[in-house]
Amino acid sequence: MQGIKVIFGTYNTMPDGASDTLFELSYQRSWRPFLSSLYKFPSICSVLYYSGIVLQWIEENHPEFILLLEEMSGRRQIELLGGGYYSPLFPILQLSDKVGQIELLTTYLRKTFGKRPSGGWLYEYSWDAGVPLVFKNSGLSYSFLPAGTLAAAGIVDLRRCEPVVTEEQRKLLCVFPVFDMDEAFESPMSFESALENLMARHPGCRLYTIMANGHSVPGMWEASGLESPDVMFEKTFAWFQKNCLDIETVSAQNYTKSLKNSKLFYLSSCSSRRLGSCLDETEERGKGLCFPSIARQLILQQPASKRLYDKMYHVHSLMSLLRGDKARKKSAQEDLWKAQNGEAFWEGCIGGLRRPEVRKRAYRALIDAEKATRLQGSFNPGLIVDDIDCDGEKEFLYQAGDLNCYIHSRGASVFELDCFKNKHNYCSVFPGSKNGDSSKSFVDMVFEYGRFGRELAGLEKQYYGSSDRDRSPQKIQFFRDFSLPMGESLHPLGLRKSFLFQKHCVSVDITLHNRSEVPVSLRYAQELNFLPLAGLVELEFICEKERERLILNEPGKLGYFEAEALFIQSAQARDKVELRSDRSFTGLVEHFMDRLDSPHILRLRQGAPQEGPPGQMQGEELYQGSRILLGWDIELGPDSTTSLSLSLHI
Repeated sequence: MQGIKVIFGTYNTMPDGASDTLFELSYQRSWRPFLSSLYKFPSICSVLYYSGIVLQWIEENHPEFILLLEEMSGRRQIELLGGGYYSPLFPILQLSDKVGQIELLTTYLRKTFGKRPSGGWLYEYSWDAGVPLVFKNSGLSYSFLPAGTLAAAGIVDLRRCEPVVTEEQRKLLCVFPVFDMDEAFESPMSFESALENLMARHPGCRLYTIMANGHSVPGMWEASGLESPDVMFEKTFAWFQKNCLDIETVSAQNYTKSLKNSKLFYLSSCSSRRLGSCLDETEERGKGLCFPSIARQLILQQPASKRLYDKMYHVHSLMSLLRGDKARKKSAQEDLWKAQNGEAFWEGCIGGLRRPEVRKRAYRALIDAEKATRLQGSFNPGLIVDDIDCDGEKEFLYQAGDLNCYIHSRGASVFELDCFKNKHNYCSVFPGSKNGDSSKSFVDMVFEYGRFGRELAGLEKQYYGSSDRDRSPQKIQFFRDFSLPMGESLHPLGLRKSFLFQKHCVSVDITLHNRSEVPVSLRYAQELNFLPLAGLVELEFICEKERERLILNEPGKLGYFEAEALFIQSAQARDKVELRSDRSFTGLVEHFMDRLDSPHILRLRQGAPQEGPPGQMQGEELYQGSRILLGWDIELGPDSTTSLSLSLHI
């Protein structure tokens, strides 16, 4: 019997909605080299996790890889782990969604490879106290958590690194302490170098569990200095084969069969170091007796993540109202699960939430799920008042068969605008800053007369009152009094803002009232932040004045223009947005551009077609949306009013 046993492998996830180019790069530089090299060494065993998103793409684009997995699984050379199909962050899901995600991947593995998985992988080691119950009830007997975290909690002795056991309602789950290649070592290295390092640091261990993130393979290859990842893995597996008398590679499934007595532990929360590092002031975490749920705290770090989370639970509440129609409920559930991809809630290794296509895919799934909860032909438009974002203030949710429009009383601004025709949320702009939120539209702003400069009133952060008397299923009115600084004095003004909802149209009527005894001159503006469905390359911005149209095509910053209408449309006008006003306005359009240049992306794209100067490692240029500022210069006499109207057509 060999003295040392090793469980090793990779875990592989991708953001749902990522481009085929990104999938293909990951396939050629990580997934394929590992498996094809391992195939040449039948005596070497490995444990692998592929999310359902990855397996689905591989099945469609490289079916030969699926055949290889099937053959190697059949001869017990590899063990395929279960878990969440869309690699979700389990702590943010409801119980039914956790079970559904696991059963979806289990069913896929059983139908494709003829075996149910025995163990399950947790995306980013996102653990909560309910995991043992969920996993065990889903037929999964073991999982993996970082050895360093378990050791710091006093659960695992790193001199042994033996599996431990936890329970919930007497449902036992075995947990393997795993040395993650991204966490246990300061720099990328090969599997054999990692094992030699661990054997030197913890010489008394009889079991070493080593797992590598598939996104880290390009870094391992770069550190090896070899000509290809295939050569690197062949060198690794040859090393294991050469040392087979002293080191035996085993599957987690086989190892658990030999377990007899294991230490019992309880753990309320856990996550990967990557996930924890995204929280603000993480160095303070864990001091005293306060231990936050990292996965839940994570969604508070970005407004885009919090909005998606709120929408997910809103759709879940709509699904809970379905009674009797199992087909509709099942359809809605499956669409909801698609939106629960973990990488849609944070940046991850290769962009995740920052990728506009990932946000678009998540909202598309949620809109599909919401549509499934409605009876076609019998849905009546209406206005719902609900605290959707759990901030203690009620929001106003207009829901119709063609669009959703969610309005917050803070700023009386729109924070979600769903078009059911193209299944897209036009407010899914990525702010680019944890402290700011540039995803709202119809934001009131006041500037000096004749210019866009420093904003004077700060209306965006002020709470508006709403009028119940004028409210109807298609209309809601807000009001706010504010002071306008002019020179050394403040002048009182009043603003009334009415939203009117029609077919494929949102109209905003504005009334400004000068309550002071002196004339006032100002530029009133509406700020809209939009992420069109199409990419920036396909878009045209067209302004119209006196029936003449001008294409605005200056890159980066489109500059100022005078117009009565603004059109944003893609090629062949498949996606078209119109902004029209009853008054001529001064407009400004700016694009939010974002460069994604994380180490994982730079290594993955090394050698791919360059976007910049030759020889320079390049990231990806992402179009996160556009800021549209429409301004009207207004002169108000003492105790006088003026009105204007702006309509949005989608």
